[in-house]
Amino acid sequence: MNELPERRTYPTKENEQMSELETDVQVIYFQQLRAQLASDRYRPLYHFSPPGNVMNDPNGLCHWNGNYHLFYQYRPGGPDDVVHWGHTVSSDMVHWRDLPIALYPETEKDCFSGQSLVEKDRVIAIYHGTEAGNAIATSSDPFLLNWEKNPSNPVIPMVPVDSTGGPYRVFDPCIWKQGDGYYSLSGTYQNGERGIDCTAVDHLFRSPDLTTWEYVGPFLESSFFTEPGEDGAVPNFLPLSDDKHLFLFFSHKRASQYFIGRYDEKNHKFEPEVHGRMNYGPLSVGRLHAPSATIDDSGRLLSIFNVKEGISYRGWKDIMSLPRELSLSDGGELLIDPITEIKSLRSKPCFISNIVIPANDELDLEGISGNCIELELEIDPGQSRECGLLLLKSKDGEEKTRVSFMKSDNYNFSKTDTLQIDISESSIRADVLASYPETGPIILNEGENLRLRIFVDKSILEVFANGRQCLTIRAYPDREDSVGVALFARGGDAYLETLKKWDIRSIWV
Repeated sequence: MNELPERRTYPTKENEQMSELETDVQVIYFQQLRAQLASDRYRPLYHFSPPGNVMNDPNGLCHWNGNYHLFYQYRPGGPDDVVHWGHTVSSDMVHWRDLPIALYPETEKDCFSGQSLVEKDRVIAIYHGTEAGNAIATSSDPFLLNWEKNPSNPVIPMVPVDSTGGPYRVFDPCIWKQGDGYYSLSGTYQNGERGIDCTAVDHLFRSPDLTTWEYVGPFLESSFFTEPGEDGAVPNFLPLSDDKHLFLFFSHKRASQYFIGRYDEKNHKFEPEVHGRMNYGPLSVGRLHAPSATIDDSGRLLSIFNVKEGISYRGWKDIMSLPRELSLSDGGELLIDPITEIKSLRSKPCFISNIVIPANDELDLEGISGNCIELELEIDPGQSRECGLLLLKSKDGEEKTRVSFMKSDNYNFSKTDTLQIDISESSIRADVLASYPETGPIILNEGENLRLRIFVDKSILEVFANGRQCLTIRAYPDREDSVGVALFARGGDAYLETLKKWDIRSIWV
């Protein structure tokens, strides 16, 4: 286990804090770890990854004092260490800088997941302390370096439960403020075993002062929206429009999901109207994992997720997704887009257009390649039953990752087209885990073409489609020449209207 340098306290003035960060032993230690791991071919260049060792859930995403702060479950000494809250900061949610660890376990075994609330003069963090309960910490300095834990922690302690999970279980919390005080959700399950036959439930608590909390009751019960065995962990509850709220959460069986619905502030009940998934792959810990979300000073609802590995441990673990902006369409559909600041990383643009993609053939794109790139393209599926791209393709096709659009067959009087990322032929390595394809719904309207933004960053792919769908997965090509890009169509011709490609610069010095 690596020895983590001791923590320290910092001055309260921004310029003094910045100067002391330059010589902070933890920051220097993290820089050294990043330098040691920089040659790992699967380390991303523009997605956030831990300095080294083990990262898990993102926590407490917030916008404070002009900067974005992201915290995350972190085992700084490796897989056997206890969980702390790691800390990174950015002015644009693109270029990140490691900061010293924010929260250490004290009255708990681990500092597990939680979220934050930004007030005028401070930031409040609420998190789950394992084997204890939910806890509060606050910070008011410029870079959120010094945190003061509530002396009454755990402020929402764990209690004995009966065979149904009553009166309530305490687990990952979130926090917000209303007129009569602070409110917190504890995301958990009831009536069965998690992963087998339970149902998701999120319990609501209220406090006038962050110290004394009363149990209000169940805030949300998933009923028929989720399948048996799913819980409602890592909740994020935020307004999405004037009359709709977004409930973003994580199921240990089926990973990241969301509800859109109405919040009855008087009776403190949330009524889901729409349910959607953001992960469509394997049972039990899908690739797109837990979320953290916030509303920034410009009013954007922003989210970020950690993305799980599909290969053996190599001295570091997990990646964060690109930050996503979530919004509501006029028709009540969730819109998902990468934040616009990502465009600042583009370099070396290439452009092609007006290409017929012949049926049952593959077209290698000369001059369009790379494993750290962004693609923006528009395809008319034409008469094809399936069309798309092959990415990270070796010259002979031994390794390739398939991104495809498949038309519905219109059976059962329904039409749900699908978007897919298939990594079954992505790698010839023996230590890469097998994984189901990520296959999610995307319905193209009459006359609408398929519009994709694809981000490839060493071992992660994120595919955004028409602003309404995003699929995320990990891939680990073994061959040095697995950087090619090809177009394909099956069953009929398709048409590439436009394709733009950029190399993406590293966010690290």
